[in-house]
Amino acid sequence: MAAIRSPEADRLAAALAKRLGDKPFTARELADQLVATDHPAELIDAFEDALARAAAVEEQPLDAALWGPPPTAQELAQARRVKQRVQDEALAGVLTEAHSRTQAAALLGISPQAVSKRHAAGALVALPRGRELYFPAWQFAEGAALPGLADVIAAYPGSPLALSTWAVAPNPDLDRATPAQALTRRGGVERVLEAIEAISAAAW
Repeated sequence: MAAIRSPEADRLAAALAKRLGDKPFTARELADQLVATDHPAELIDAFEDALARAAAVEEQPLDAALWGPPPTAQELAQARRVKQRVQDEALAGVLTEAHSRTQAAALLGISPQAVSKRHAAGALVALPRGRELYFPAWQFAEGAALPGLADVIAAYPGSPLALSTWAVAPNPDLDRATPAQALTRRGGVERVLEAIEAISAAAW
């Protein structure tokens, strides 16, 4: 797609050529010029004008012949209600088998304060309910947190609720085992992380 010429682009190109010459240059060279000690005001102004121009360009409308008409306000409101209902149902399902902080502490054989520290460090999943935190049951097995749990929490691209629903759903990348089940098996941590990587790649 051909670039559209604009006065801002021409001004920026001229300012760059004045300082760097009319030759290819690297991003590092551009960064060095923008923070140069001689205060390159002309270059910075041109750069800011070009950025402002880019930010001001309105997004091109979607082709209605290809994508159909845009949703109405009523359809958007209905979609939001459906999304909220799905989230509420998922949260209720996860909380049904979740542990309070005290229960999680007893399960792990540690203090409630230690549970909070593990959660703060990203080693446990918790869902807020009012002023309390609840710890979904899927992340525990045989009196301990699942192997590789901290790595899974760090890698998963969604919310704690999304992770908690994904973790208990049969996964075709894991031979139809749930991610929580796979984590208890030999080599399971690596396979679960690969499944998460596939999710992240699909998002792009």
